[in-house]
Amino acid sequence: MIWFNDRLVDESQGSALLPISDRSFLLGEGLFETLLTLAGNAVALDRHIARIHSGAAILGIAVPTHDAIAIAVTSVLQSTREIALGRMRITISGSGSFLVTHHPYKEWSEPAKLVTYPHPLNAKSPLQRVKSTSYGEYLMAYRYAQERNADDALLFNTSDQVMEASTANIIALIGGKWVTPPLSAGPLPGITRELLMEWGLISERELIFEELARCESIGLISSLRSIQPVAEINGRKYKTGGKVEEISTLYKGSLAGNLNP
Repeated sequence: MIWFNDRLVDESQGSALLPISDRSFLLGEGLFETLLTLAGNAVALDRHIARIHSGAAILGIAVPTHDAIAIAVTSVLQSTREIALGRMRITISGSGSFLVTHHPYKEWSEPAKLVTYPHPLNAKSPLQRVKSTSYGEYLMAYRYAQERNADDALLFNTSDQVMEASTANIIALIGGKWVTPPLSAGPLPGITRELLMEWGLISERELIFEELARCESIGLISSLRSIQPVAEINGRKYKTGGKVEEISTLYKGSLAGNLNP
């Protein structure tokens, strides 16, 4: 079952529900969130809903209230109880269409391989602060990586600073401390990034590629990945155990006590 606008519907009917005049379909105007679900719980739900409202304010579009989104999420979770580990997506279009889907999720099994993406992104664009359905630039970067047998692409801004990967934020172990690019460099304000910073596990620091080439370990962080070690960038190898496993254990331990921190 999925949620569309104000009710649960069978997923097989979903393709017939979106009107052809919808602004997300025509113009890419909309927002989405991807959440991890564990045993019927949507992880960090309140933070994801808060980011929806923050993005809506930037785009100037109307979205459902916090409670309306939470009710929809709970309804979908209850109708898909068989999913122990899931990937939930909340999508809200500029025309007001509201969709929640939930499917089984398989965790990563190997460290990630990255390649650098050759086209810089504009860190000053207001869309960099929004998880927007206008996803073309990131999709192109992801496809660039896939075509080169990599898992993701490392992105840079127009000042040649490290931003993030096309589907995740990035952390690097430099001088014995985990750091991540500041929001001024253009990365999406990720939920996992936010939690790691609040729990004192990472700090912000501007990064250039030469520093990544010299550092010991690198990780991708996102709601679905949690913390995934990076095995290589452009063929350069990195350590995938030790400190990466340590911060991953600390993160999961902190989250285990409260799935909606």
